[in-house]
Amino acid sequence: MRIFKNSSACVAMVLALILIYQIDANATETRVASMGGVGYYIRDNSNIFVFPGTFYSYANQVIGELRVRQSNYFYTVGAHLPVSSNAQVGVYLNSPLYWEIPGGLVNTVTLDRTTDIFFGTRLSRFDLGLALRVAMDKAENFPPAPETKESAHYFEVAGGISNDMMDLGLMVGLPSASYELTDVKRTWSGFGASFNGRFWLKQQGLLFQFLPLIVANYASTSADINLGIPGVENTVIDYGVLELSGGIGINYQINQSNLIVIGIEVIGYHQQSQKVKNGAELTTTSIVLPGIYMGVESKISGWLTGRIGAAQTYTSITQKNKPAVGDELKTTNFDKEFKMTFGLGFSFGNFLLDAAINEGLLFAGPNIISGTIQDFAYKLSITYNFGNTEENTDE
Repeated sequence: MRIFKNSSACVAMVLALILIYQIDANATETRVASMGGVGYYIRDNSNIFVFPGTFYSYANQVIGELRVRQSNYFYTVGAHLPVSSNAQVGVYLNSPLYWEIPGGLVNTVTLDRTTDIFFGTRLSRFDLGLALRVAMDKAENFPPAPETKESAHYFEVAGGISNDMMDLGLMVGLPSASYELTDVKRTWSGFGASFNGRFWLKQQGLLFQFLPLIVANYASTSADINLGIPGVENTVIDYGVLELSGGIGINYQINQSNLIVIGIEVIGYHQQSQKVKNGAELTTTSIVLPGIYMGVESKISGWLTGRIGAAQTYTSITQKNKPAVGDELKTTNFDKEFKMTFGLGFSFGNFLLDAAINEGLLFAGPNIISGTIQDFAYKLSITYNFGNTEENTDE
């Protein structure tokens, strides 16, 4: 479940659509980000979390995602290891998780990093992928400080099937958290489910490939707050998230070394609600209508690939605040956002280094010229390919 933490990120969710081909077939999060933020709407080893059926296509790899400079907390490492001629397993450490425990329930614990186990195998008509994701956190204070106990857990099971024509993924997640301080007890739990599908439509005789996409996410959780005061009822707060998004892209492959993509997010709907039992209710609804995206990737030489991306979204955001007593307050705002990104891919033997480039250096120049101390890249990904991957790679 990768959608429920940051509503602004959900609103700006990019549906730029890119076809994987001979260039960087194993790719990374950084490649995706430097082409306009295409996310999991691309055949890429970074979206096995959304389409587990694609896991088998990326065999014999060790992947490192370095999202923030010199910050191990935001790093992820994964390994894809073959166990037979038609099966492989994978282990990921410190993967990001986008659930958020509602404010005011706990003080220390979080649900933002997981350990993941993947399994993939090839069947007669499609590839099958399964995944288990687990997150745990715990904190305790003992006298002379006030004795408190906090804990948080998350369990997710996911499955998917993939072939040349489609990728389908289904995930179910169970989050929970608790807080105890003498007689004060606060608990939170619920479930979430996601369904994602994309369909690769290739028409004979055309240079274009069409890619319809659909995303559906739902989450329902509830908090129970007991203040430990005799005669005072528990406070119950229900939380909900609903997301629906659909788009279509056109992939234009000029040749084996150059690709241009135009994608249109036809509609993106996101609603987040919070309701106190017998009390106030707050609902925020965001509608993207439309989102327009473009990405370019070009193989400059045998060891260097260049990338550029852009995205523009038009979003309507409506917030309804209904108090326990009184009239409802409704506000609507309109937001237009534009983003442009750059990237480079470097190939050294079995290693692939992808970098999201800081475009500021194109204006100021490196330190030896301008004295600037800006970073060359703000995001890096490293992939090590070992063994013979041709048999297991769809691209």
